[in-house]
Amino acid sequence: MPVNYNLSASTSRPWTFIKLIFKWDGSVWKAIWMQYAVWLGFYFILSGYYRWIMDIDQKKTFAQIVDYTDRRLKYFPLSWMLGFFVAAVMARWKYLYNIIGWMDNTALIVAQYVRGTSERARMYRRQIVRHCMVTQALVFRDLSVRCRKRFPTLDTLVAAGILTQHEFDVFEEIQYRYARYWVPFQWAWAVSYNAWKEGLIEGAYYQQIVSDTIREFRTGLAWLCNYDWCPLPMVYPTIVCLSVHIYFLVAIVARQYVQESENFHIDLVFPFMTSFQFIFYMGWLKVGEAMLNPWGEDDDDFETNLLIDRNLTMSLKIVDEGYGKTPYLAKDTFWDHEWQPMYPEDFDFSTQKDPRLSMADLRLPSSVSEIRMVPLQQRRGMKFEFNHMLLYLNSNPIKVMKAPTGIFQLGTERESNPNEKSSASLNEQGGLPRLGSIILPGVTLVEENNRKISVDPGNHILSINEVS
Repeated sequence: MPVNYNLSASTSRPWTFIKLIFKWDGSVWKAIWMQYAVWLGFYFILSGYYRWIMDIDQKKTFAQIVDYTDRRLKYFPLSWMLGFFVAAVMARWKYLYNIIGWMDNTALIVAQYVRGTSERARMYRRQIVRHCMVTQALVFRDLSVRCRKRFPTLDTLVAAGILTQHEFDVFEEIQYRYARYWVPFQWAWAVSYNAWKEGLIEGAYYQQIVSDTIREFRTGLAWLCNYDWCPLPMVYPTIVCLSVHIYFLVAIVARQYVQESENFHIDLVFPFMTSFQFIFYMGWLKVGEAMLNPWGEDDDDFETNLLIDRNLTMSLKIVDEGYGKTPYLAKDTFWDHEWQPMYPEDFDFSTQKDPRLSMADLRLPSSVSEIRMVPLQQRRGMKFEFNHMLLYLNSNPIKVMKAPTGIFQLGTERESNPNEKSSASLNEQGGLPRLGSIILPGVTLVEENNRKISVDPGNHILSINEVS
């Protein structure tokens, strides 16, 4: 399985990932150190040849080659290629891990619905889960290098106790050109059916549930086989790997410090910036290579042997020793009073925050007097009348004039008279908007082409009425 570093990175601190840099197993240093050492060796061999063996004319020619290759290194779109490649490999790796096969659900359902404390009931439960594990072992030994080394032949499954000798003999009687992964599952379904016929499973519905969970486990293993039969097209990882290696092969020449070069500023001897590039790009490539086939022996590959051991041990424990070990029905500790959360006395509550949704801290008017509520039908009517107003405006060009009260007044386009006062003026007595002989508190009334248009202080159209 991948190297677990969660404890070291459990809390985000400035030095958290600095600690991870100095780990070896699963690190970028372990992945690239050999290639980096070889690359540096060739780099310094060429650098020494330039400094101590080439004559002046050769150095000038070599400087031209350095300038030429350095300007064309940008032709390699490594970031795009590596990004898409690692994303595709990561998606496959994640899906394979999700369907790798965990026996917990199957064992729990078998223990739930195959009832009985007799020896025969116990045999039924153990045999169903063990037959499922036989298929997982058969699949893993055809996928994983580690599992193949553990079980090189089918006889070793008998020696390990996963198969009985009688089951092995029955299995060997079925000979044909394709894989026989289906055989143990057929046994498991037959055993569950026999348990139902003998009354150990209380009904056909519960027997169907047991069959369904076996089918789900089988489907996951089938998808593992499908993904192994059809990997990513070989041209994809090949072109990415080739591009990265050719890039740094060219960089051995392009990143040399030569005095005759146009880009020469200072002779650092050691290629610091190119080394950083090598660590990043080659490390990025190693991520994709390690996850491309997780069935090998890399640090981050799947531990199939441990998964087989864990699944078989836990499933047998669930259906055997765990069966019927249910606590008796009793009142809980907080039966007579409200449950109170309990913590250690020295627990640090400063790091604990109550769950709050994103809008909980948004500050809005909280008083009813600050919020004006209007009926929904009125708002719909305003929208309807506003649409009619738009039709009117399209057929009658108008202009907007600023009233002294700060409220907009609508009027049709006509010749303006500099001596003419605005039709909206302040009422000397009340300071309310006044239009002709009409005085309305907070409402502006505009008359245009035999139409009366009412506008509220928020410049919303209240009504449009025809004047006879």
